[in-house]
Amino acid sequence: MRGLRRHLLLATAVCAAAAALLLYWPIRQLPLAFDDLLHIRLVKGLNYATVWLPTTDFAFYRPVLFLPVLFSRSLFAYYPAPFLYGLNWLLHAANVTLLVALAWRLWRRWPRALAAGLLLACYPFSFQAVAVFGNNIYLILLLLTLLALHTYLWALDRGGWWWGATAVLFFIGLLTHELMVLFGVYAALTQWAYTRHIEIRAWRWQRGLLPFTLSPYLLFLLAGATYIVLYQFLPLAVPPQPAINNLPELKVLYFGQALIYPLAWLGARLLPDNAPLIIALGLLAAVVWTGWAAQQAENRLALLLGWGWWGATAVLLTLTLPTDYILHGPRLHYLGSVGVCLLWAVLLDSLFVWRRVGKVLWALALGLMLLIGAVFVRGRQAALANLGTPVTVMQAEMAARPLAEGVLLVNLPAWAAPAGNTFPVGVEHVALMGDHIFAEELVWENLNQVRPVRAVEAPELRRPVDYPYGLHVQSPDMGDPAAWAPAGANVFINRFTETGVTSEFSGRFFPADTPALSAAEVAVVPLATWGDTALLEGTAVACDHHITADLTWQWASTAATTSVFVQVLAGDGRLLGQADGPPLQLRPDRLALPPGWLVLDQRQIEVADTAVSATPGAGVPSTLLIGLYDYVTGERAPGTDTAGHPLPDNALRLPIQSCP
Repeated sequence: MRGLRRHLLLATAVCAAAAALLLYWPIRQLPLAFDDLLHIRLVKGLNYATVWLPTTDFAFYRPVLFLPVLFSRSLFAYYPAPFLYGLNWLLHAANVTLLVALAWRLWRRWPRALAAGLLLACYPFSFQAVAVFGNNIYLILLLLTLLALHTYLWALDRGGWWWGATAVLFFIGLLTHELMVLFGVYAALTQWAYTRHIEIRAWRWQRGLLPFTLSPYLLFLLAGATYIVLYQFLPLAVPPQPAINNLPELKVLYFGQALIYPLAWLGARLLPDNAPLIIALGLLAAVVWTGWAAQQAENRLALLLGWGWWGATAVLLTLTLPTDYILHGPRLHYLGSVGVCLLWAVLLDSLFVWRRVGKVLWALALGLMLLIGAVFVRGRQAALANLGTPVTVMQAEMAARPLAEGVLLVNLPAWAAPAGNTFPVGVEHVALMGDHIFAEELVWENLNQVRPVRAVEAPELRRPVDYPYGLHVQSPDMGDPAAWAPAGANVFINRFTETGVTSEFSGRFFPADTPALSAAEVAVVPLATWGDTALLEGTAVACDHHITADLTWQWASTAATTSVFVQVLAGDGRLLGQADGPPLQLRPDRLALPPGWLVLDQRQIEVADTAVSATPGAGVPSTLLIGLYDYVTGERAPGTDTAGHPLPDNALRLPIQSCP
């Protein structure tokens, strides 16, 4: 029988952990962003000895937070994103496994243990803790808390060195996050559920040090309270707080929503824009369901564990954190989500009292909750991946470029949010950058290269969309390229479309004496000239209805309305596609280059699939038509060819090559 139970526990834990691993598998492709970059910045001034000292560069004392980053530096000499995100991925699966084991130890009911583990694996508000490496502090904290609860239960049974193991884990937890001060509360609730009533297994001091019985969880509560007092004297940075930023009613709604999230999800569809009513009705339903489940005596302490765990965490966070921080920080729910998952596991388990339909109701309710969580989490992961598109495009283009070349990021996204929230309360945005992060850090750490970097805004490239977003602007304008990027820079344009963020490499600008230039690019005789502006070299390659045009300009025009037309013509002269716009897609008055600098302008043109013509090659892209015009008047600038003769239609014709 014991062997059967052991195998059942193993199967339950593997199932729940596998769900966590599968759900968060996509995070391996995410770039380093947001607080990841802050932690890397701080770690560069630390080592394995100094990491344990408080610092005024950071607003918290959490030395364990920096250990994974230090470990990454020791292994690789830099900070590879797949490795760091892989740690989060494994930590979440480990926490799910430990919760399954805890629920099994408490109740010996595999449906309850399985439900608790699966709910934690798919808990919607956990996405920010797992899918942002910089939030791994919450994963480590829960890991230490669950491990300490397991050793605590073993200590209740066996005593001895298990008490020491629990104390060590508790102490490491305090060095991880201040929320570890709640361990005494969690231990008390777990002990009561484990022993079935409060007074059993109270621990007595030996040798007569104390004349009364003292439960061990009280010692952890006392230690936590002492730590809170001592914490106030640590030399830490104190970030400025808004004067009016404490709306307790919003906090209550948000934490209430986190508890009754399946009901909140349903209510947001039935009663849109009525969050207080949705959450009030949801909490009332949860209380009524709890009262009904508590009619079975064996459920009462189990329900107390769930409610108490969630309630203690919510109260401490509500009292200590400003409203905006809570509403923007679903990662804060990761620790308290254990109480939510245990509570719902017990509530769902109570459905088994109906022998005929109980199993079906249990499976349907659990399946719906898992579906709600999984769809939400995958959606937020997709949003994070989309927001990281500028990094992905930049990595592909810059891998082989000389280190002296810089990067110009145009309209770099800082954050984006869905057009409508899934849940009635909170901020469901995802973030790439923050005010405390610099564009240099984004580039340097994701490329593992130190380059000149500049981030600017180009309002003319922005178009209205139905979702809010923010830009990260580091510099008011492009400045003098010769000063910040003397070897030139590569330009990446970011746009916000109805489907999300898009990013593209639009070309580069560089001094004419750059050693990497080809002989054609420094040719004395240009291919064509329009006033003071000359096209030195041009190529066009067609691959699968896609044309890539590389045009090297000696650009002189600074008129804001000057633009370039690039048209793709078929063999029969039909227009198949075009890509008009100024060089590098930046207005000429913004592109103030020093004399003698050149521009490599890259254009991507999609060509529609054309019907087969009776004339061979008639519908195949054959010619690229290039010229300058004023986009306000539509008037083309007069152009001349290599020999100084006027260009037909004031446009240069280049042959389009086939894909190699």
